[in-house]
Amino acid sequence: MKTITIDDNSSILDLMRFFMNNIDPNGTHYFVDSVHKALDIIEDEGVRIVFLDFEMPGISGDDAAHFLNEKYKKIDIIFITGYTEYALEAHRVHCSAFVTKPFDEHDIREALQYLRVPVNLDKTLQVRCDKSFSVFANGKPVQFVRKLTMELFAYLIYKEGAIATNGELISVLWDGNIDKQDLLRKHIKDMRDCFGEIGAEDVLIKKRGSIGVDMLKINVEGDTSKIVQEFGWHL
Repeated sequence: MKTITIDDNSSILDLMRFFMNNIDPNGTHYFVDSVHKALDIIEDEGVRIVFLDFEMPGISGDDAAHFLNEKYKKIDIIFITGYTEYALEAHRVHCSAFVTKPFDEHDIREALQYLRVPVNLDKTLQVRCDKSFSVFANGKPVQFVRKLTMELFAYLIYKEGAIATNGELISVLWDGNIDKQDLLRKHIKDMRDCFGEIGAEDVLIKKRGSIGVDMLKINVEGDTSKIVQEFGWHL
């Protein structure tokens, strides 16, 4: 995908550069400190995802959003601001998401899930939640070595990108039995190894003591809330 971040704070631009290179390393991402610098790039490069600070010198983010929405019918504006009181104004200009400072990579990933004009990414994994939970890679069913790994992955899909702690996973899968920590690690390794074999290892977001999935890299069909009933979780 092509994105541009507009913010007069160089620290925010550096942070967004780091996040976007993690989220979409094969994409094209621009970072500028003024709306005027951004306009030519948006026009010439066909950028349609704009991360925009609300308070900008010269032209405000509000005015910039009005201009961009009028000029381009298919554009997604994601406001990034330290002021929550701008939320109503952001809604009035039909922004796709509203991210408040300080923010982290998960906040940006989540914002990208709610684009008005979704981008087409090459998604290795396809997940179906309509009848029974199932996972496919390039049209072929994904088979984990350990049976419970499928349920583990199903819970991460149910979380829709939110990070789950190891304690939370043990609570869901084994009713909080702390003796299952080693077993959990084996299931996570099984999942990681399986995805590694099919070239989908970047789907997993692994942090110390927690794990999640990158929903931007997964095509999900069906209602994820039905996963709870299928596996009988008591949440």
